[in-house]
Amino acid sequence: MTARAVLAGGLVTLSVWNTVTQAWGPWGDALDADKFAIKPNSEKKSSTSKSHKDYGQSRASVVIPKPTELSISISAASAATLAMQFQGIVESVTQGAGTLAAAEVTVTALGDWLPIGKRNLVEEGFEVFQADGSTELAAGTYEVNWSRGEIRVKSGVTVGNKIKISGDYNAVDGKKILGGRVPQIRCRARFDGANLVDGAPVEADVFEAVLGAGNEFDFLSDNFTATELSGDIVTPPGKEQGYEVVWPTLTA
Repeated sequence: MTARAVLAGGLVTLSVWNTVTQAWGPWGDALDADKFAIKPNSEKKSSTSKSHKDYGQSRASVVIPKPTELSISISAASAATLAMQFQGIVESVTQGAGTLAAAEVTVTALGDWLPIGKRNLVEEGFEVFQADGSTELAAGTYEVNWSRGEIRVKSGVTVGNKIKISGDYNAVDGKKILGGRVPQIRCRARFDGANLVDGAPVEADVFEAVLGAGNEFDFLSDNFTATELSGDIVTPPGKEQGYEVVWPTLTA
């Protein structure tokens, strides 16, 4: 049966080439995406007649294929997808819970944020002392970024002197992206969906593509921000084509 039109919905799955292990990574979770577009390209070459009988007419014409483009817009947010956006490598950020006991921080400048050495600080019971460890800094002479684990001393301490900090910090288990480390994304891509017109399944398999981020990522955008990837589909060794599109007929 032939549908009268195509309006598809579905999910995108990626397998990214690992530049360290030199192997394909596992197929990740299916991602919400706003775009999965395959654009074949070609160039037409014509031989134009100079004869007085058919001057300007084409005596021969040929269409030459050019690289097929793949464009993906990923709306889902994860460390892996954001790493593609920022051309980065994902690393873990881990920290166990513990206690700071007179941890020393040198005040290199007044009004500058200085790292304490631990993230996710607990505000209750947090204390800051002069270098002697007993004279507490007055409230209002410093500020603390509890999440980042930084302190900004505004007054009451001579530049170059140390302060001592006591308090607790909670555990951290997250990811960070080292931006600008991987300028291109070499990946395999799959689309699994259905034609909403008749419910027929639609599949697309891209055996290999080289993509790059094609948009800025505005953290303060008034609208939802997607990761935009675009580039060329390539034909890997052992394949005669770079991609396949399938309308399977499923039977019970």
